[in-house]
Amino acid sequence: MIRVGALVRASDIPTQSNNGSYISNAVLLAHLAASYGVELCLFSFGDIDLDKNNINGLFFEDGGYIRRKVAIPPIIDYKTLILRNEKVMAALIDALRERSYFTRSYTGITSYELYEQLAADPEFSDTAVPAIPVGNDIDLNDLHAKLGRDFMLKPENSTGSRGIIGIVAGDGGYEVAKGSAASEFMTPAELQSYIVNIASTPHIALTSVKSLTPSGRPFLIRIHVQRRNKDAYSYIMYPRAGAGRSQSSPAYGGGAVPISAFLQTNFGRKAEDIWLMLETFAKTFPQYYQKFLDSPFFDISFDVGIEKGHDSFRLRLLDVNRFPGFELKDNLGELHLVIAEATMECYKYIHSTIYGDFAVSEQDEPYSFRQINRKKRIWDNP
Repeated sequence: MIRVGALVRASDIPTQSNNGSYISNAVLLAHLAASYGVELCLFSFGDIDLDKNNINGLFFEDGGYIRRKVAIPPIIDYKTLILRNEKVMAALIDALRERSYFTRSYTGITSYELYEQLAADPEFSDTAVPAIPVGNDIDLNDLHAKLGRDFMLKPENSTGSRGIIGIVAGDGGYEVAKGSAASEFMTPAELQSYIVNIASTPHIALTSVKSLTPSGRPFLIRIHVQRRNKDAYSYIMYPRAGAGRSQSSPAYGGGAVPISAFLQTNFGRKAEDIWLMLETFAKTFPQYYQKFLDSPFFDISFDVGIEKGHDSFRLRLLDVNRFPGFELKDNLGELHLVIAEATMECYKYIHSTIYGDFAVSEQDEPYSFRQINRKKRIWDNP
């Protein structure tokens, strides 16, 4: 049996107060791991003891949770996104990387670089959302000319709904929607000043994507892709329908619903055609995106919108999340098990590729990552 540690937020660790009311995907994996020959423990940053080379891990055994101090696992499923200014946490991550293999890393391509690549690629250019970088010298007339009068501002490094601002030009000024808050009116001078102020951190401006149900409710389709081994992937897809009229992010305040019922209800006879479009994207785009990364992704999620034309539909790529998460509160049922099974297969594939047949010993001897040939790549880029 191989050992894997899932590094999660402290709030995702089961306790007497939250056990049963909130279950993260890490908790689901801990429950299923033994059936797949994996010993998985949960731990957070406060459970790490670098001096003793161990963690105070939480294990699910015999129907309950127990704490046990064990050597730092050889594989760490890194499920916690650390902000750049959290220097203490970042230092811990760097120290752990010297001792273990991490399933995720920060290396990759920026949002604007990806939009540029997509726009130039015949296969995926139709999914590219027009975008331009935003700086202190922003010109609102230039934004209108390139993006239209309905556009969004998005932090370059954000994922999901965080920091997205919807802007619609009107008579004498702009309606500006920040997250779920009610929109506010700004004059051109006020908006110019506001954009210059937030542009102190990298932002991009994008054309607003009209991914709407027939009733006008914004939505997106989330595609979660999990690697199984070098060449195989599993994926699940589910809609997230936004609450209210907020167009700044279709998923803001929304919840997940079954995709088959969603497509049938909202698109009727076109539901099957849209499903085939989504399925083709789910099977082809992950391998395309992989070529922009410095290392193979472990899992990843893509948010796509569906725009309606006169007599056809097209997909628009809204976001890429290299630290995806999904919770059982979304009530996706068996879809979670599809990803969980693929995750377990990938754990074992990583272990066999890096560590050979070496497994956790009864004496729980610590691993020595430094003895591994660092030049050995787990996967060749597809």
